[in-house]
Amino acid sequence: MIIEIIGKFYDNQSLTIINREMAIGLSKLHDVYITPLDQIDAEAKVSKNKIKKIKELEQKDLSRPSDIDEDIKEDIIPDIQIRHSYPPVWRWPVDEKTKVVFIQPWEWQKIPFEWQYKWEQFADALIVPSMWEADNILNSGLNPNKLFIVPNGYDPKIFNREPAAPVQGIDPDKFNFVYVGCPQWRKGLDILLNAWSKTFTSGDNARLIIKDTPQVYGGNNILNEIVKLQYNSSCAPILYLDDNLSHEELASIYKNSKCIVHPYRAEGFGMHIQEAVACGCVPLVSSNGPSDEFTPDVGIKFEMTTQNININAPEVFALKPGDATTLMSTHTSVQEPTIDSVSNAMRHLYMHHEKDQFFDKVNNFKLENSWENVIVKYNEVLTTVNANSKTNRNN
Repeated sequence: MIIEIIGKFYDNQSLTIINREMAIGLSKLHDVYITPLDQIDAEAKVSKNKIKKIKELEQKDLSRPSDIDEDIKEDIIPDIQIRHSYPPVWRWPVDEKTKVVFIQPWEWQKIPFEWQYKWEQFADALIVPSMWEADNILNSGLNPNKLFIVPNGYDPKIFNREPAAPVQGIDPDKFNFVYVGCPQWRKGLDILLNAWSKTFTSGDNARLIIKDTPQVYGGNNILNEIVKLQYNSSCAPILYLDDNLSHEELASIYKNSKCIVHPYRAEGFGMHIQEAVACGCVPLVSSNGPSDEFTPDVGIKFEMTTQNININAPEVFALKPGDATTLMSTHTSVQEPTIDSVSNAMRHLYMHHEKDQFFDKVNNFKLENSWENVIVKYNEVLTTVNANSKTNRNN
């Protein structure tokens, strides 16, 4: 197969990591070239070897000399065009023979009507990373024959249980809880900070590490909130990090921590949770969400309560997917972890006399979503789509 992949490839955003790994992995099996929606990010700490491979796929010449005249080039038409971006790229494929496959992350239970309509009209397939997201999309009315599930992967050469490298500012002898992600409302960092302030005091040997990602979502005032919290209460210390980190540096933070805490309200998959578990962190996460699918029997799941929300409220939806929100139902509901359940879970793991059983279970737990295995699943889906009849696209 000839495969074109459209998306971002050069930073460390989750979508970009997926595109990069997918392009490199599939290029070992098929003729792959990429159409980047970004340029090399000098601030991003991405493997030079992977950047080199991606540049080769970007600059790949898929034209070939004509048998009649070497000066005439015959363009190669891709069999599959993969579009993975946020918001989606809605442009038409380069040729009517090309099959269009969308990979689309989405965290909410309501699907934008615009997206649903366009997927139905001209997508030959839609790939999502979790059954949780697939159920929401099917409930919106998408043809189930177009829908496939391929989980997001992780690199076991980096995210593993080998000895940790020291990290400046992190004491491995403390009971370190780690949160990785932005402070968007759906991520639940506000819930975590409230729970932390009522759970641990400065007399506890506990510390919360917050790894923010302002490079992806822009600046925020979360540091001010942390400073106020520490100044006005006697809660245990909080270490705030907002630097660009390589995967190796991030893995070292996980390995120097006891658990990852992620009280999300809405999540499409949870790559950081998977990476942390691969490094031996006990997951303390929301229940009834996508992370259940790759951490079914490890860690502690939070109790949830239903909250009705206005999805267009600025504090709820920090990133608007193009004009799609104007075509969404304004109100929806989310499952939200209670502050008490997050507090109880952290305290339980910290104090429990048999807490080693949680760590033993994680250390004996085998994740299946290595990038090598995920690429096999992508290949199976693309082979199936390529063999199926093409969607009849009408303007």
